[in-house]
Amino acid sequence: MKNYVTYSLLAITVILIIFITQAGSLTQDEKVTAFNTSLIHEGNGDFNKAIDELLKVYEKNKGSYLFNVRLGWLYYETKDFLNSKKYYREAVKINPVSVEALIGITFPLAALNEWNEVQAAYENILKIDPNNFTANLRLGQIYLTNGSYANARKCLELANSLYPVEYEPNLSLGWTYYYLGNTAKAKELLTNALMLSPNDSLATQGLKLVK
Repeated sequence: MKNYVTYSLLAITVILIIFITQAGSLTQDEKVTAFNTSLIHEGNGDFNKAIDELLKVYEKNKGSYLFNVRLGWLYYETKDFLNSKKYYREAVKINPVSVEALIGITFPLAALNEWNEVQAAYENILKIDPNNFTANLRLGQIYLTNGSYANARKCLELANSLYPVEYEPNLSLGWTYYYLGNTAKAKELLTNALMLSPNDSLATQGLKLVK
């Protein structure tokens, strides 16, 4: 009798394990299917359908970084900037050191003209990744626009040293040096910008001021 009870309990345990495993597999399949279908819709240019596929199973996956960061991107593409910001924020909460999510959230914030939050996002990125090209470039450009030329130079010099053949760092750093009174460096960098972007109006305008 004792052996019978033992075997019965063992059989029930095995059945429960199989059931739980299958249930988990179904949930996983549902999540994977929704995400993959969303990617297909995006590839076809139908962003609303791509969003709908994720929202169908979002409640079960609201703690997923991938779901939130993807919804942030898709809503941005549909120009629903408030929802884009909402989901990117969730992604940042889930993974606070994700440079990807912090850069992503700057898109809807900029579209909403929330520039203080844009600046804060780039500053947070540089705490995580001090040599991040995008954060140094964009933060430097914000400083340049605000007239904080010393801070702009610091960020833009790093961006320019990382990617010397990129147009934007040459242009922005050239204008920064102009405002700092270093016309020789300004001329050099603005000339670079004009070489990289033929007939560029901003580079041409700057060069007229330093000649």
